[in-house]
Amino acid sequence: MMRQLELVNTLMAEGRESFTFEEARAVLRVSAPATANALHRLGRNGLVDRLSRGHYAIRPLGSLGTSTATDDLGLAVAAALAGRQHRIGYLSALSELGLLTHPVRSVYLACTSQVRIATVSGRRLRTVIERADTIHLGAERAGPSWRSGLERALFDCASRVDLAGGSERLAEAVATGGADASPAKLLQVADVFGPRGFAAVRRIASLAHTLELPLPLQPRVEPRQPVIRLDPGDDRVEWTDPRFRVAWNVTADELRAVAGQ
Repeated sequence: MMRQLELVNTLMAEGRESFTFEEARAVLRVSAPATANALHRLGRNGLVDRLSRGHYAIRPLGSLGTSTATDDLGLAVAAALAGRQHRIGYLSALSELGLLTHPVRSVYLACTSQVRIATVSGRRLRTVIERADTIHLGAERAGPSWRSGLERALFDCASRVDLAGGSERLAEAVATGGADASPAKLLQVADVFGPRGFAAVRRIASLAHTLELPLPLQPRVEPRQPVIRLDPGDDRVEWTDPRFRVAWNVTADELRAVAGQ
């Protein structure tokens, strides 16, 4: 087991969160079968997760040596917030809903008041202050906590792309969960937030239409509607979607690759 632990230690020392089979083999300096056996043992012991064929991720430090079945985010959040109104959202909701292939190391919450604690269950906490009348809009129970439902999770990340990890993560989530999302529910949530909500559904619609994803979201955009950015935090413009008037910071081909097309 020492050699397998050395692999994890080496990758973590390099600041790596994910790695490939070949990268593991290069570190271990053993044959392909021996590498596969080492990764199997690490997975069995809860030290790494297999993301897809040939791709792995180191489990967050707070979860090392535990099984995912006992890693209950809802319980951890409820215990930390002591009854305050909240919602597990953004990247954490996408991850809990199974829309991301890469593990999320931070915990993203919406809360009606400031949260002074810095970590939950050993993971960094990021909090967004939200009004009480919208905190549970589009949310569902997650044990003793509340968590964004599919439509609210997609909407939140399209509204705050910085908290979604950028346009690539947003595209991945829309590609993975868009087929199950209700356009009517997305528009209902967006309507409550006014212009900011309308901008969010335009981003989702632009991704779905351009990448030919099965989400028939059609917000009405006037020809003179101001152009918005797919990622407001990125000033690059690689292409502008004329239908929904959204300026993309990456090419459609780049996001198709992220979406697995």
